[in-house]
Amino acid sequence: APAKPAPSPGPAAPVNVKAVVERVQKVYEGTQDLHARFDQETISVMGKRKAGGEVWLKKPGKMRWDYARPDKKLFIADGTTLWVYEPEDEQAFQQPLSSSQLPAQVSFLFGRGRLMDDFDISAAPELALGTPGDIVLKLVPKAATAQYRHLAFVVDAKSALVKETVVYDQQGGTNHLTFSAIETNARGGVDDGRFKFTPPPGTQILKGAR
Repeated sequence: APAKPAPSPGPAAPVNVKAVVERVQKVYEGTQDLHARFDQETISVMGKRKAGGEVWLKKPGKMRWDYARPDKKLFIADGTTLWVYEPEDEQAFQQPLSSSQLPAQVSFLFGRGRLMDDFDISAAPELALGTPGDIVLKLVPKAATAQYRHLAFVVDAKSALVKETVVYDQQGGTNHLTFSAIETNARGGVDDGRFKFTPPPGTQILKGAR
């Protein structure tokens, strides 16, 4: 028999935002560690910049952002101290992690707080992010913050993992992270040594915020 033509897609079903957010929350509360590749695009008055590399996260509060392009750079936190290492400049910036709030777009990965308590969340297909089938959410902080106006999350409908995050800042700029090859809860866990940093000899160490 001849194959029947595929039915044309109708209008997308409305997104049950509460159910999606609860799935995302549950997935990340059950995630002890995460490894992914990332691409970053920032747009500001200074123009457009692209970067990328690999990221590792581990509860509680450990993270390592290993930038491979355009320049090598390392953001590394062991749960109490944050280091920013720029090998080309032979400089390392050190500060207590508590005083340098984790970026809003990754703090949820550590299960910090509940998204529904901290944000007014709505479906936002008009932001034209992700790929067909993804769920795009807009998160407006309930308590205004100087750091950003709102966030966007692109959620994989199957896994409930967040594939992209965008921070929309108060100056009209954006910081867009896209995650790929996401792996969670590695067998045996991620080695804590990955989150330790010892400045190489000759590195100038600067204390305080970068």
